[in-house]
Amino acid sequence: MPDEARDEWVARLREIARRDADELVPRPEFEVSGLAEPELRPAVLAEATQLNDVWQTVGLAYGDWAAPSGPWVIVVTTVASGEPDTEADLLRAMDTERNRLADQAGLDEDDPADPPRYWQASVRAGDRAASALAGQHGALVALSLRLDETNVTIVSRGVRPETIRLAVITDLGPYLLGRDAVLGQVAERRRERPAPVLEPAQGMAAYRALVDAELDSHGRLLAAVRAGRVPRHRAAEGATRSALWRRAVAELTDRSGLSRRAADDLITAVINHLTSLDEKVSWFTASPRLRERAIDETLRHAVLGERVSSRDAQQAWTGYWRCSHSISVQAASPEIKPAAELGVEMTQTRWLDAWEQWARQS
Repeated sequence: MPDEARDEWVARLREIARRDADELVPRPEFEVSGLAEPELRPAVLAEATQLNDVWQTVGLAYGDWAAPSGPWVIVVTTVASGEPDTEADLLRAMDTERNRLADQAGLDEDDPADPPRYWQASVRAGDRAASALAGQHGALVALSLRLDETNVTIVSRGVRPETIRLAVITDLGPYLLGRDAVLGQVAERRRERPAPVLEPAQGMAAYRALVDAELDSHGRLLAAVRAGRVPRHRAAEGATRSALWRRAVAELTDRSGLSRRAADDLITAVINHLTSLDEKVSWFTASPRLRERAIDETLRHAVLGERVSSRDAQQAWTGYWRCSHSISVQAASPEIKPAAELGVEMTQTRWLDAWEQWARQS
C-alpha cells in the first residue's frame, strides 16, 4: 500500500510521543545510557519499544540530525537478553542510520565501496571504561557494549569513538520535548521537498510503471534480508511509489468504472501476486523472458479481464489470496487453526504448481 500523507505521518508520531510521555518520565525500570561527552544538541528521544507493556529499548539521539557529516550520535539501550551486538548487528545498525538520514533529511547515502572494518575498543561509561566491539563503514562508526543489565549500541557521524563518554540518564522529560521540536523540523523539511515527477504514462503503461517500481523495491528487500542486512531505501522512493500507486488506481477507476476502493484492492492483489512470485519462484528472477510474460499476463488478466495462457495460475492465486485472508482463517480458534493453515498451504501449493506447469509449457 502507498505511504500515508506526510503531515499525517508526523501527527501520528507526535501523538505517540504524547502517549509515551506519561510512561517514560521519569525513566523505565532499567538504567538508560546517554551521551555525556561530547556535549551535542538537540538531545531527543529517538526510539522506545515495549514488550508485554514493559519498556525494553530506549534510544537517545544527539546533534545535527540532518547533516551527513554530523556531529550526530545515537545511543540505544536495551534490556540485556543475550550477548551484545555482533559485527552483523553493527552493520545493520549503520544501515538503519542511513535509512534515517534518507527519511528525515531527504539525503541519500550510498554504501561505501570498501567493506566495513571491525576492532575491539573501549568506551568511557561514567567513571569506568567498558570494552566494546567497534565497526566503521564509510563515515559511520558503531559500537556495542554491555553495561550491567543492559546492552548499549552507539552509532555516530563525525564523532570519534574515543571522545564519547556515556552517563546514566535519570530524566527523559527534556528528551521528549526535544523529540517534539525535531519532529516539527522534520515535517518542515518534508514539506520543502519537491513532489515527484513521473514519466508520462496511461493505461497499461501506468500499471506497468508501478509494477516495475514495486518489484525493484521488493527485490532489494529480498537481497538485503538474504544478506543479513537492513533493506535500504532512497530519500524520494516512498513519495515516488505513492504517486505511481495513486496514478495506477486513478487510471483503473477511470477505465473500468470500478470504485476507488475496488480499484485499489485490485492493484494491491496484482502487486502482492507478482512480489510473491518474485519471492517464491526461481524462474521469475532467473528467466527474463518468463518474468516478462508472467508480468504481462498477470496485468492483462487482472485489469483487462483478458483470457491468458496462465489463466489457471491466475485463478489459483485468487483462491490462495482469498483463503489466506479469509475471516475463517484469520480468526480461527486454536483447535481448528492447524486445519485452517493446512488449507492455506494447499491453496498456495496449487498456485505454485499452476505457475510451474505454465513455465514448462511456455
